[in-house]
Amino acid sequence: MTVLDEVAVRRLASLFDRLGCALLHDAAPDVTTVVDAPLRSRTPGLSAAGPAFPVATDNDMLPGLQALDLAPPGSVIVLHNTTARSEALAGDIFVTACKQRGLAGLIVDGAVRDVDSLPELAFPVFSSQVTYVSAKTARIPAREVPEDITLGSCTLRPGDWIFADGDGVLAVTQRYVSAVLRAAVLLAEREEELKGKLRGGETLGELCGLHDFLAGRAPLRFEV
Repeated sequence: MTVLDEVAVRRLASLFDRLGCALLHDAAPDVTTVVDAPLRSRTPGLSAAGPAFPVATDNDMLPGLQALDLAPPGSVIVLHNTTARSEALAGDIFVTACKQRGLAGLIVDGAVRDVDSLPELAFPVFSSQVTYVSAKTARIPAREVPEDITLGSCTLRPGDWIFADGDGVLAVTQRYVSAVLRAAVLLAEREEELKGKLRGGETLGELCGLHDFLAGRAPLRFEV
């Protein structure tokens, strides 16, 4: 069974609450991986961050149940349905179980259901599809739990960190997580300084050197 330092995981994940995917990617584009699968939040306003617990399935709920049984608190279950047209791999019952297990989120590259009631559960859920048709159960177990999966063009491995919010989903290999979050915190501080200047009356054109750029005197300044 996978064991996590839950205190350390929660501490790192809590930083993401005030950052977001955009800041993480801007701060460290070379070591963050864009997850280009068409994943959308089904619980607006909630974000997910934690070590990924990935499992693949073929329209079968059994691998998800295996992941739910083995995923340690603080992790994010990531289900990849290898079938293009997905049946629902999770709904309000599965999400309630995830929350009670102390997990940090659920990401389904496939379908979920009960989306009207999911926000009431106050647990972050992301999926690429929605349907009320439930997947079949208990037929094909996962080859391995957890296991490497593919999300779009991104290969996600057990222990890689996964971050998700209203802007999208990104992944970071475990060795870079602390550094990426620290860089994002520093960038957030600089962006707050920039916003302060805007609130103080300076224009964005002045701050980025727009007129000098248009006159051919200097490049645009996008760094904050």
